[in-house]
Amino acid sequence: YQRRVHGDIKLMLLSKFKSLSGLRREVVRPLLPALSAHRLYQRSVFHFSSQQPQSNQTQKSEASHTSAESNHGNHITTDNHGDPHAKKGNVIVEYAKEFWHLLKSGSKQTVNDIKFLSALKKKDNTAWTALDLYESRRIKLDLLKFIPFSFFIIVPAAELVLPFYLIFFPNSVPSTFMFDWQKKERRTLLLEKQREGAIYVSSYVLSALKKHQLITTEQASNISQYGKDIQQALIVNFSIVSKELDLENMDSDLLIQVNHLLAVEVITGTNILTQFVKHSLNMPRYLINLFLMIIRSQERLKWNHWIFNYNFKLNFFPFEPLKRALLLAQIKSQINYLEKEDKALHQFGFTNFEVQQFLSFSLYRGIHFDDKAVIERLIMEDWLAISKWASKDPSLFVCLSALHTRCLLYTSDAADDLLCVDLGGRRIIKK
Repeated sequence: YQRRVHGDIKLMLLSKFKSLSGLRREVVRPLLPALSAHRLYQRSVFHFSSQQPQSNQTQKSEASHTSAESNHGNHITTDNHGDPHAKKGNVIVEYAKEFWHLLKSGSKQTVNDIKFLSALKKKDNTAWTALDLYESRRIKLDLLKFIPFSFFIIVPAAELVLPFYLIFFPNSVPSTFMFDWQKKERRTLLLEKQREGAIYVSSYVLSALKKHQLITTEQASNISQYGKDIQQALIVNFSIVSKELDLENMDSDLLIQVNHLLAVEVITGTNILTQFVKHSLNMPRYLINLFLMIIRSQERLKWNHWIFNYNFKLNFFPFEPLKRALLLAQIKSQINYLEKEDKALHQFGFTNFEVQQFLSFSLYRGIHFDDKAVIERLIMEDWLAISKWASKDPSLFVCLSALHTRCLLYTSDAADDLLCVDLGGRRIIKK
């Protein structure tokens, strides 16, 4: 992705040199569909490429200048009988128009969010519903992201450096400045990371319980069948394994997985230095490939050595204490939000939730189903029993949450088929 964005920006700059008409005709024009305004914006705002479902609003705004891609965005097709030169117009101008349209709609939504938050502040805190707390958290996070993002609104042509900004500060775009398909893909990414975190953290918990012989090997290998039994054993004997499962004693790698489990957009504090080192090592390759492109050579330099693609974790002093402190702060903040929302949910129930809000609300609790009735039952009957440990012992809450999410991973098919499931992963079919 990084090589693709760098190449896009370089081609855009080259296309401005009118004297290089031959270069434009031979290199730039055949690639114009790939550098269309909307495609470039998609690569800029979102940090990964995959199949991009189009919402009705997006389709209307793209009807005059969009191109369709395959599932991975590698094969470009057009609606003009496959003519790659059918699209006309300046790429930079089209990109600026698309970006400006999004800025207007995003700014309008931001103003509405501020008005909603102001009205909510006048309301008694004890009367806040779960939806009020959820929206308050979302708006505050968006406003925090909006502070640096406003630079790209105020400064003319600043959007051209947005791809580089997102390399060093991923997930820094407010949700009000995203298309609907981008929000959906963001949720999909959080879901995938949450599954990975649930498997990683629950495996760590099971190994600690097995080490102290609190559960059997059969129970550990069949968590879908013995989920409730394992959770009960953990609650009763947590004092025995508390030292190993205490959040304060976990390293940064495990804390990152805990953040993924809680559906947190992780901030490690070392991403800027990591990306700087990685791109510095690859800079000679970037320059050589740019030169090969200018001379119209088909060859490209590829460095397959592990060091050029290695993700430097920086798990050593002084970076490790910094990472652990930031990760622990994010975990505690998320647990605090979940606890407040769950208390309001227990008091007022589900009120005025829209579909997307309801799905996001359930995602934070490790519930990945689409049926509203199943989600409500799992939250009210199973999750709230776990949530009560959030204030008593955050470490125990995290462990129970990992086991809860891990169990539900085995039951997604049953829930999607509208069959009843319990926390232990067993299907309950009512005859």
